[in-house]
Amino acid sequence: MGVAYLAFALAKNLTDPSPVLKAVSNGWGVIRLETALALNHESFIQQIIARLSLGLLIALTYFYAVGMWLGLAGTAVILFIKNRAAYVQLRRTFMLTMLLGAVVFAIYPLAPPRFMPGLGMTDTVTLLGLDPTAPNSDSVISYNRFAAMPSLHYAWALLVMVAAFKFGGRRAIIVGFSFQLLMFVAIIATANHYILDALAGALLLVVAIYLTRQLERHESGITRMAVRILSLRETEISWRERVSQIGMPDLRGPFITGSAIPGGHAAPPTRAGVAPPVPASAGTLLSIGPLFDDLTLVLP
Repeated sequence: MGVAYLAFALAKNLTDPSPVLKAVSNGWGVIRLETALALNHESFIQQIIARLSLGLLIALTYFYAVGMWLGLAGTAVILFIKNRAAYVQLRRTFMLTMLLGAVVFAIYPLAPPRFMPGLGMTDTVTLLGLDPTAPNSDSVISYNRFAAMPSLHYAWALLVMVAAFKFGGRRAIIVGFSFQLLMFVAIIATANHYILDALAGALLLVVAIYLTRQLERHESGITRMAVRILSLRETEISWRERVSQIGMPDLRGPFITGSAIPGGHAAPPTRAGVAPPVPASAGTLLSIGPLFDDLTLVLP
């Protein structure tokens, strides 16, 4: 999973390295849409949390930076140990979300709220020094600064919650639900995502889960077909071995050479000759053929 994410981060360089104008333009489009849907509350949420407790805002910033990886890694390790099939499902869904997300990021670059001029939101990640690629964000190892929609942070937090609901007990369900709720608040309070980004992340996860199930369904069908083919092949080999072990007597000798066979013998003919000519009636054709007399096969 880590290698897959590294490849995903490096793929950032295949897209426009600095689509600032397009990303900001798309950002204003998202803000207008959120205003129309009464969802434009990102600035309000950050201000409320900062007024309640500055320490809480700092904690949410750290949670945004490292919480996603801790949640994913912990869930992956637990499933790998306790339920290998569930781990494979988690890994496939994770990789599909990255693949689909990369396509959307390349088509639709979006500036997050922290990069939107005049929106009045503070970039807490950069202020706390948790953005290691901020000075050289166009380097090979840098992440895509305009990959805001869909929010993979929230999609993967939901993936952790789904795994907890599906394979865990009551405590795991509570932890998984709390994890995705805290991640939702963190991505908004740190000015890294819009509310619509979170909704798009949830939709992305639903699509990835559906594709994973379809893949598993096709794989099971292919596996069953392969098992049947191998079974038929084994049956054919088994029957060939049985047939090769059956002893068949050679009956060609007695009929061709008159040699003895078990329990009997072939008696050679005592008289053989050419039939004498027989007067034929008028209008018939004469025929000459061999006459075999007293040709017997003596058997017990």
